[in-house]
Amino acid sequence: MLRRVVALCVLVACWGSAALAWSAPPSWKKLYRREGITVFAKERPEHPLPVLKGVGVIPANLYLLLALIDDVPRHREWVFRLEESRFLERPDPLHAVAYLRFDFPWPTSDRDGIVRVVVKRRWKPHHEVWIHFERTPHAKKPKRSGVVRVPRSKGFTRLRWMGPNKTHIVYQVDTDPGGWLPKWLVRWISRDLPLRILKGLRRQLKRRANDYGPFLRQWDPRLTWQADAPEVFSMPGVSPSELVKAPQAPTPAPRSP
Repeated sequence: MLRRVVALCVLVACWGSAALAWSAPPSWKKLYRREGITVFAKERPEHPLPVLKGVGVIPANLYLLLALIDDVPRHREWVFRLEESRFLERPDPLHAVAYLRFDFPWPTSDRDGIVRVVVKRRWKPHHEVWIHFERTPHAKKPKRSGVVRVPRSKGFTRLRWMGPNKTHIVYQVDTDPGGWLPKWLVRWISRDLPLRILKGLRRQLKRRANDYGPFLRQWDPRLTWQADAPEVFSMPGVSPSELVKAPQAPTPAPRSP
């Protein structure tokens, strides 16, 4: 009887371990590190392509990088194989809908997509800006003949302030290009997309670093008071005296007796 109980306990323990292993969420796997950028992948059995993530540090002001990312019409200058990029909607600086079309090599069809973009800023515990994007339908841009509409694309870019000219960046993307693609192109999409994006951003930084003075004056807390800022906050490498204070409310005039 004791042997049966022991055997049953062992069986339950083994089954429980197997069930935990089976239900464990997929984890990130480091693919490589190249030119200061580390690329990770997260495989999922239900999708043909992994979620990809690129991580690195760029020697530039966070808000200058944000300006480059915000400038959608110029994305064609630095995003690999991007043929067309423009805003469909821009109700305010934190929300947008953009159209993107990629020139894919023959014999494959071009890809296009519409993404909804939301920008969020966090002040604590780190000074960060998150740019979230996700595919969305849009009445102004129906599907085009000969162009495959990307069925899934979502992700984010996170910019973390490390100093006035030092930004930690994470670019993460989960995409399905749809339709048929040659193996070499699938391999590129499933490995090198984050590397291409971050390298392109660095190149664009060298070309356009002096083009965004008004944008910096609007966003940088060292240049303009930010209405969404908490009363007390800090930024690495920036003294409190460098931060623009909230404007003082006007003192009411004394009442006449």
